[in-house]
Amino acid sequence: MKYLVHFSRVLIGLVFILSGLIKLNDPTGFSYKLDEYFTVFAADLEAKQDSVQTNLTLDDQSISLSTAIRKTDSIYQLTIVQSPWQQIDSSLTSEINVFLNGNSVFTHTFTTKDSNFKASDLMCTATVSGKTLGKEAFTFANAHNSISAKSFESDISGFVKEDNWAVGFFNWLRKYALFMAIFVSWLEAILGFALLIGWQHKFTIWMLILLTLFFGFLTLYSWIYDKVTDCGCFGDALPLNPEESFYKNAIIGLFIAVLWFGRKHIKPVFSNSFGVKVLTVLTLLMVGFSMYCKHYLPVVDYLHYSEGTDIRAGMQVKEGERASDHIQTTYLYKSKTSDETVEVVYDSDKGSFEPKIDYSKWTYVDVIDEKLIEKGATPDIHDFAFYNADQDNNYIDDFWLQEKKLLLVVHDVKKADLKAIKEVREIAKQWKKDGHEFWALTASTKEEVEAFRHEQQISEFDFYYGDNTNLKSIIRSNPGLLLITDTSVVRKVWPSTRLPKYKKILKKSE
Repeated sequence: MKYLVHFSRVLIGLVFILSGLIKLNDPTGFSYKLDEYFTVFAADLEAKQDSVQTNLTLDDQSISLSTAIRKTDSIYQLTIVQSPWQQIDSSLTSEINVFLNGNSVFTHTFTTKDSNFKASDLMCTATVSGKTLGKEAFTFANAHNSISAKSFESDISGFVKEDNWAVGFFNWLRKYALFMAIFVSWLEAILGFALLIGWQHKFTIWMLILLTLFFGFLTLYSWIYDKVTDCGCFGDALPLNPEESFYKNAIIGLFIAVLWFGRKHIKPVFSNSFGVKVLTVLTLLMVGFSMYCKHYLPVVDYLHYSEGTDIRAGMQVKEGERASDHIQTTYLYKSKTSDETVEVVYDSDKGSFEPKIDYSKWTYVDVIDEKLIEKGATPDIHDFAFYNADQDNNYIDDFWLQEKKLLLVVHDVKKADLKAIKEVREIAKQWKKDGHEFWALTASTKEEVEAFRHEQQISEFDFYYGDNTNLKSIIRSNPGLLLITDTSVVRKVWPSTRLPKYKKILKKSE
């Protein structure tokens, strides 16, 4: 037991030190992950709102609509508008439109040759959880009457359910995600050191148990609900899916259990007072290290866009891995001359149908089954794109054309370092003057970008649009600047706090 405890002590100590230091190396990245968890928890705990059930009945037609009540809703409005009667050939036509909260939900056209034609009333009924909001009838005008419109309004604010305290709590925690990221990372590493030197071993083991339960809960939640799916404690240095990460925490828990039951074998290396001094010095070093990485960039860059990375190569599936999903789809066909049916299976790997049939004698009916035999591999870089403002055109092929270019990444224009933006504008002006291309990527909306460009008087470059998560994985700084050479290789990365002089960029691009 003694030797097992010593082995567990060293193993768990080193694992927690490694995990903590990796997170301290990239506190911003870990804060993104915590923010994602808090966002998911808040969304999952939000009060489930009721829906307004709207029933419209006209002659033999009936339509039922379900509209979810939003937390900001106060009025339910149903508007009915009849268009003027028009003479088309020998017939009269008029259209009825129903709008629910401003959105068209029902349209019907009357056609008649009788100018005295009288349509039935349109009956409208709205209910929430069985309680009637209102019941109204709309009388249509014939060709001799003025055209009518009617609007029904009901106060639904009383049906809006308030969120519980937990939703507000998790939304509040989002503001402190960075502080928590640094604290939890420091706690992991310092507990690992404390375990190695045997300082206050009972307290240390209890804290390790609580920390393991914390990470175990997060990974189990991710596994069960398929949310925040890349949650490995070693971050981008060692990506793990939720299932793998949960089992990893379970194994760590077993070793910590060994430490707890064999705690009498844990002897302190130093006296308690000297141990406090050692841990204090280590705390100052680790917090200083994390603040340096936060202010600049991770000392060791584990991201997929680190210096030396060939982006275009990273967008390809690695050699030996499956490039696409292996799917078997089963189609049902029916004979054109009898009631006989046949199932035909298409195999995506083989690119063939089995059994072979004469399609001139069979009629396609439906897809009755689709099986995923094996999922294709996902490239390390799979969301790198340059969309226009309407998100309907990707200019990635144009990006590869020139050998050298600068790429500005602005995750959120509303939170961008304005001093750095001013410096970037000067760099872009000189860079383009020398005949090179300057690209800018953001995840902000078109409206936010236009307002930002106007406020900062940016005319030196245009913005393209990309995925927010991917932009955060390109560089942790907002904004950040990348020098791309050899058409797709990341030569140098600069954060907003350490933008280079133009001469340095030219030197690096040689």
